[in-house]
Amino acid sequence: MQQNSTQGLTEQIAAKVAQYGLSVLSHFDAKQNLSAELQEQYPWAQSLVLVGQGAQGYWPVFSQSDEYLDGEKDPIDRWGQRIGDDIAANYNGVAFYPFTGPPYWPFLSWAAAAGDTASSRLGMHLHRTYGLWHSYRFALLLPSQAPEATPANTYQAPCSTCDKPCLPPCPVDAFANEGEYQVAKCRAYVRDNPDSICYTQGCQARLACPEGQGSHELAQHQYHMRVFARG
Repeated sequence: MQQNSTQGLTEQIAAKVAQYGLSVLSHFDAKQNLSAELQEQYPWAQSLVLVGQGAQGYWPVFSQSDEYLDGEKDPIDRWGQRIGDDIAANYNGVAFYPFTGPPYWPFLSWAAAAGDTASSRLGMHLHRTYGLWHSYRFALLLPSQAPEATPANTYQAPCSTCDKPCLPPCPVDAFANEGEYQVAKCRAYVRDNPDSICYTQGCQARLACPEGQGSHELAQHQYHMRVFARG
């Protein structure tokens, strides 16, 4: 599919993925930012567009999908792959996913190269618009050019000057060591305390972060915490 303008590429993809409650989270020039190996493998590639959840609207769509309702494993991954493969084919490109590998694709490095994320005090990446409330579903490697990305490292996380309201709410101090999320300690607490506010309403540390806009509905928080507790 040929685009009439570089500005139109991300706008068209954004409109397409918005039907699924997804957003364009980052984009950049593939010739400048992809690894030499990927450029050699895909010499036609001009741009990379990262798509995932950012704004509200994702959960009502996904929770009615065949993948969510069929009771099989990994519904979010299967749902995202169906959408990503379809859109990539429409634009004569290929889709990459964060859950396939090895090799595992460097989504966080790609987003940082696009100037859209930075590491947070909790170890997760903050997005310039959505804060901690974003997640990547797929990346589109495309033969058309996207608008120029924001220069890398333009977005600086405010954690160094923040009063860190994210730390006190965690009942097990899972983020006590800066940048190191103690997953096992967190999972054990959530698993053993199904009536806790963490289990029933979502990660309290993440919810306390003032950056971005929370986009998870309560049912989505509960779904992810159930999956997380099962490990």
